Amino acid sequence: MKYSISFRNPLTHFIHVELELDTSQVDIISLALPIWRPGRYEAANYAKNIRGFKAISSGNSLLPYRKISHSMWELDTRATDKVMVSYDYFAFKMDAGNSWYDEELIYINFINCMLYDIQQLNEACQVFIDIPDNYSIACGLKRQRKTFVADNYYELVDSPLLASAEVEHIEYSAGNVQFHIWLNGRHPLDRDQITKAFRKFSDKQVEMMGEFPEEEYHFLFHLLPYKLYHGVEHHDSTVICLGPAEALNDEDLYSQFLGVSSHELFHAWNIIRIRPKEIMPYEFHKPVTFPTGFVAEGFTTYYGDLFLVRSGVFDRDWYFNELNVLFKRHFSNFGRLNYSVVDSSVDLWIDGYSVSAPERKSSIYVEGAMVALCLDLMIRESTTNKYSLDDVMRELWLHYGKQNIGYTFDDIQALCEKYYGNSLAEFFKEHVTGLASKEDLISELLNSVGCQLMKSEAESSLEKYFGLRLSDNNGGLRVSQIAPGSIGERHFSLNDEILTINNEEASMEKINSYDSSSYVFMIRRNYKDLEINITPGTDRYFPIYKIEPIAQPSERQQEAFRQWLGCDLIVDV
Repeated sequence: MKYSISFRNPLTHFIHVELELDTSQVDIISLALPIWRPGRYEAANYAKNIRGFKAISSGNSLLPYRKISHSMWELDTRATDKVMVSYDYFAFKMDAGNSWYDEELIYINFINCMLYDIQQLNEACQVFIDIPDNYSIACGLKRQRKTFVADNYYELVDSPLLASAEVEHIEYSAGNVQFHIWLNGRHPLDRDQITKAFRKFSDKQVEMMGEFPEEEYHFLFHLLPYKLYHGVEHHDSTVICLGPAEALNDEDLYSQFLGVSSHELFHAWNIIRIRPKEIMPYEFHKPVTFPTGFVAEGFTTYYGDLFLVRSGVFDRDWYFNELNVLFKRHFSNFGRLNYSVVDSSVDLWIDGYSVSAPERKSSIYVEGAMVALCLDLMIRESTTNKYSLDDVMRELWLHYGKQNIGYTFDDIQALCEKYYGNSLAEFFKEHVTGLASKEDLISELLNSVGCQLMKSEAESSLEKYFGLRLSDNNGGLRVSQIAPGSIGERHFSLNDEILTINNEEASMEKINSYDSSSYVFMIRRNYKDLEINITPGTDRYFPIYKIEPIAQPSERQQEAFRQWLGCDLIVDV
């Protein structure tokens, strides 16, 4: 398939796409645009951004076509041996999985906008892009000047492109791989500092997995002036959107910058190549479901942070804080008691990335990371650190990913059992396909590495006494979460606006200072002001969980900790 992309008025944000097809051997061709993209397993329906579709014959006449689905066009080509299809695509959504075109930037995720002949998915693709001569180009595809080539459609749409006159380029090598960091947007980052950090975690990932599947890899960053956090993985690159860029040297955002980068790099093995059988190969015109999203995203979430502490980019306390954040997200999501992580994986297509019914589902990222943490520590404890989840990931790479073989849920359990040395049927039944609480198990497993899971009351009296979580909505406080079975559930609704508490104006700044034997709330619900009088009971909600070292860890526990995180448990102050 031969494409050409050109640009007219950047203020309209439309890119013009042409597709040339040889139709001498076919009477009917069906052209499709993907309805989803790898990395986000839900309907995207990119066809909503197409306008001006037309097909021209070799005789320069319009060919009739008909839409046979929302994302598929059918052409009658009996009267011509060549067809030129053209259309405009609206590239005006900035995140890691979409496309953007304006006066300063050309950013294309080809999966958004490149129609394909459903009979030619495995044929070579060539794309000419009329990029300004003064633009730097970041893309993993092979190219000669402005012409890019891919072995097939799958490679093409897995190779995002970023081009701009302002993009900054940094190179480093790690594990015999050449890495490229492309920074689009103004930022305060120190080149030497980030290069050193990237080299460290890249080295550690390649070291653990034994090899890297590509000779080169590209980090494509959009560093934005507003708040955004999003990353998407590809076979030899990743796109990461992060902001506000001016705060990138702040501890929290810098941590996120490196965390998402490590996460996305590990995807080069896990999900790009170590892939569920259900999506081997990708079928872009069909809905996709699979039960092992917790492996694809949850295991990657676990390892993304793990590599940063093992490589020495961050220290023990940083990793403890990341685990505490994970614990908060886990224990605060009551959907884990309604839907298992497997069921939530299957349901990605319908609501995996959006808010739906309260407490309906668990997060494959969070719950999958909790499963990975448990399995890693279980295998380590069972084998006295001879084996770990690292061995499971390496075998998944060698015998599945590297061989282009998809794995099943049963394969995951069998591999974990192989290195654990015993059956894990009960664990998978209770904690993967089931809804059992992980609190006691996590506490027990952390002890094996000289740590403990500490539980304390919520700092906010509204969370602690009433099970109410509030959020700041344009300066007003609104109820954003209610603990099931709590006092708050009997008196409040989601989105209630809290006006005053005990005759004081409600604000996030005071959220931890409200403490009384009785409470009077003035709220606004459905445009009506109401007064609510309630008294705290004996039950407590939204407890805080934190990991801490035990008082006197044994030498065995300290060594187990070193084997796990690559650093010392006891830190001299």
